[in-house]
Amino acid sequence: MPISRSTASYSAATATDIAREAGVSQSAVSLVMSGKEAGRVAARTATRIRSVAQRLGYQPNAAARALRSGRSSLLGLAVLDASHPFYGLVLSAADDAARHSGLSLSMIQTRGDEEFWEQRLADGLSSGYLAGGIIFGERLSTASPLRALADRLVFVEVPEPGLRSIVLDTETAMASVVTHLAGLGHREIGYFAADYPSAVFARRVKHCAEAAHQQHVRFRVEPSWRATFDVETATAAARQLLDSGVGAVMCDDDLLALALHRCAAEQGRRVPGDLSIVGFGDLDMARLVHPQLTTVRLPADEIARVAVQVLISSSALHVPPIGLTIGTPLVVRGSTGPPTRLGR
Repeated sequence: MPISRSTASYSAATATDIAREAGVSQSAVSLVMSGKEAGRVAARTATRIRSVAQRLGYQPNAAARALRSGRSSLLGLAVLDASHPFYGLVLSAADDAARHSGLSLSMIQTRGDEEFWEQRLADGLSSGYLAGGIIFGERLSTASPLRALADRLVFVEVPEPGLRSIVLDTETAMASVVTHLAGLGHREIGYFAADYPSAVFARRVKHCAEAAHQQHVRFRVEPSWRATFDVETATAAARQLLDSGVGAVMCDDDLLALALHRCAAEQGRRVPGDLSIVGFGDLDMARLVHPQLTTVRLPADEIARVAVQVLISSSALHVPPIGLTIGTPLVVRGSTGPPTRLGR
């Protein structure tokens, strides 16, 4: 997956690489790199582990630093909604990345309630319960208690000016979506929006509207075309959207796209003949419908891995604020095609 700034400095060597090269267990590596090997790892083995670590260019991670200082080796992971499949993938990948560095994860759901999640994460960091935090899809409020703790945070999906951020390239993704639909002959695009007060969704609709304007495609978004991810709400909004007669729809999320896909089938609308649908996420279920869903891919594994590595490296090595951009390519499948009627 394209990344604007190389992540090699964050992934040159892991505890797993050292364990494999030295012929020891990962736990032995964790003990040695955290300075806790006395009486638990043979001196000769510890020397070998350190030698391999130095040769591979391994940098002391946050786990070692936390254990040496008596601070927590627990990271906070703030996500919108843990029940969403994408965040399940993020949690799994982030947990794997953290575990390889001797760290653990604790998850916080933001639910769009900035006062609650910001204070909860700030309390965890201030008390020493958490060593650092990864924040998905949210920006800090003006008076956020987290601003004083920003050196222990990484923001993902949307940039936080002046702070460590891993941005998803939704601007390019939305330009690709509009180019694809316009190339098929669509002159109007409706937008099925996620009904959450989250910066990530505001950013997506903004970039789609800008791309449509640049390509002289009519862009439509209505208050009734908004829904949370539960089936009932998404279905009701999808029916409202279908009643509008719009022939191509960009959806904030694959779950919304699949609700629209199902409602179209129930009403006898042909996909893609009568309605072209584009999702966002590329969840596994996008390939379980017929026709399969055209969607923007969010590489959960890559995003989570890089986020953990940036946080670990930044905290341990005092790296200044940085910005990385991860590509989110359009995956064209069967749910998009030329409109049946001209002018749509």
